[in-house]
Amino acid sequence: MKKYIQYITVAIITLTFTGCTESDDEFFASKIVTSNELIEVNITGNELNVSCYVPRLLPQDTNPFDIYLTSTSRKMFFNYTLEKKNAGGAWEYITPTSVNTIEGENQIGDYISGIAVLDALDTTYEYETNITLTPGQYRIIVDPEIVTLNAQDAVMVTVKTSTFGIPSNALEFTVN
Repeated sequence: MKKYIQYITVAIITLTFTGCTESDDEFFASKIVTSNELIEVNITGNELNVSCYVPRLLPQDTNPFDIYLTSTSRKMFFNYTLEKKNAGGAWEYITPTSVNTIEGENQIGDYISGIAVLDALDTTYEYETNITLTPGQYRIIVDPEIVTLNAQDAVMVTVKTSTFGIPSNALEFTVN
């Protein structure tokens, strides 16, 4: 009987320290900060320019927040989708084929992940790309969160932001 009590005690202690949780923040280290208008979208003729420049020392109410020191990540990403109106008047996701990356990196599929890379001076996460479009009606929808990549053994940082000049982070436009 003594052995059973010992086994039950070990099982209870194990379950106590390995219980499930519904909150990721209790298990994964994460930090959410806010900074407005870090993403910018411009249309000139048939060219769509998307840029994102995030200062490593992000201004906050009291002290600047150091993204790199907190996350040890040299890259941050945000997602956006590009849609074109088809002949039936419905929006369809498009995968751009003429993309000129000026700063940072792109991962392109049904949506585009713009990856801002920390510059050589370790002062700014930089992303800028130009997408050449054919004539038609387009819509760009920007996810207003910029998240650190590969923050292994450190804190994952999410920057909640807005898109400069675009209300509600979506814009419809026409290319002639």
